[in-house]
Amino acid sequence: MSARHPRTAWLALLPLVVACHQRGRAVPVIESLTPGAADVTRGAIIDVTVAGRGFDSLNTVHFGRVLLRQVPRTSATSLRFTVPRDDEQIPDRGAAPVTPLASGTYPVSVTTRQGTSNTLAFTLSGMVR
Repeated sequence: MSARHPRTAWLALLPLVVACHQRGRAVPVIESLTPGAADVTRGAIIDVTVAGRGFDSLNTVHFGRVLLRQVPRTSATSLRFTVPRDDEQIPDRGAAPVTPLASGTYPVSVTTRQGTSNTLAFTLSGMVR
């Protein structure tokens, strides 16, 4: 048996500590989006409340292909995000010019350290390309 350095011996226990910390936590579940649709014809800024469970202190909201990172929960059962107006936060979008989102229906889900939730639809209207 090899001797471990006293300052690094705790590293052997790290996987067990992480597993215990995550036990009992489930992937997030979205129960509703309020509102579930918005018309942004006049440039309105729309905040959406996501009701559900399993949200983390910092969440990633998927709005179609747009990722809204570090969205805090507002309570144990909800979080709030602002509807994106353009595609600037799409991962790996490259050097293409930023373009407004089109009117249509967008899938919305939430990712935490435990996984990704179910998806609900959000309808966006009044967007002009």
